[in-house]
Amino acid sequence: MIYSPHTFEITLNLDTDKFIKLKNKAYDKAKGKYQVYPKGDVSNDHALKNHGIKIEYHDSIYKKKIKFIVNPTRMLGGDDIKKLWKPNEDNISKLLRKLNENIENYFNSKYNLNDFKLTRIDFTVNIDVDDREYVSAYIKVLHNIGKVKGFAPKYSKYNDQIDQDNSFDLKGNSNGIEFTAYDKEAVAKQKEATGILRVEVRLKNSKAIRKYTKETVTAKKIKNLTLNSKDIFLETFTNIVPFGEYYKKKDAVKLIKENIQKIKHRNKMLRLIELIPIKKSLYLAKKEMKDRNIDKVMELFMKLYLSPVTISKRHKIKTLKSLYWYLLDE
Repeated sequence: MIYSPHTFEITLNLDTDKFIKLKNKAYDKAKGKYQVYPKGDVSNDHALKNHGIKIEYHDSIYKKKIKFIVNPTRMLGGDDIKKLWKPNEDNISKLLRKLNENIENYFNSKYNLNDFKLTRIDFTVNIDVDDREYVSAYIKVLHNIGKVKGFAPKYSKYNDQIDQDNSFDLKGNSNGIEFTAYDKEAVAKQKEATGILRVEVRLKNSKAIRKYTKETVTAKKIKNLTLNSKDIFLETFTNIVPFGEYYKKKDAVKLIKENIQKIKHRNKMLRLIELIPIKKSLYLAKKEMKDRNIDKVMELFMKLYLSPVTISKRHKIKTLKSLYWYLLDE
């Protein structure tokens, strides 16, 4: 499995005069070649689109900033629909060198990469489950996990701008981290993405980024985080997604009754399975049990390689492999 940054954002903060000069220059350079698209307080410059870079001019009342949103896979000449780049020392150095060259060329050498601050980075995996029906089934079972400690649903269930059948999205309450799993084909609208469940862990601000690196120089910060993509991704993923395969409730109950001999342990496991759909959250179900040894209960599920989160009755698919089966596949 390839773990890598799919997107990162670097930000240049400027005073008003410098910002206006650079923004006007961007509009002048775009004439007859491409277009700078204004949308509210943000203008999008496509000058470096073919290099995997989107440029945004943020013209708010209080802050003026230019953001470079970078897609490393495309910058390195790849296509991220099915295959992400696999980071190593050599291609990270190549990526940083190309990014710095693009920045210097764009600004006529007035600014370079280290004049920017890293303000966001998204770590990504593409899980190929072969069929879109299985992508949908995994998203539905992830919704059954519900509320997670430290996170809340990113979107209200009444938000008609988001098709929640195509994604499961959580937003950290205060940690600056987001988690999303979505149907890549539905978003990309390309057949090449059929069967891809894309999962992302996003560090959305400087606080979240500082948790994982003490580097202060932007280029070194990007390199350090990239080399640790797998560990950073899995830290959040394991906090949200329980281990084990997914079954219909009756089949999960049968497995527990057949394999757990101690009645006390068996009853606790069965109680947890009952509570999750009632509380609509694994986290809230565990809280409801008020069991100081709930971690022991979760360990018993792990030993059975069984997820306490079950597949809803109305879903056609009866079993799903654990997502860890894919993630830990070398």
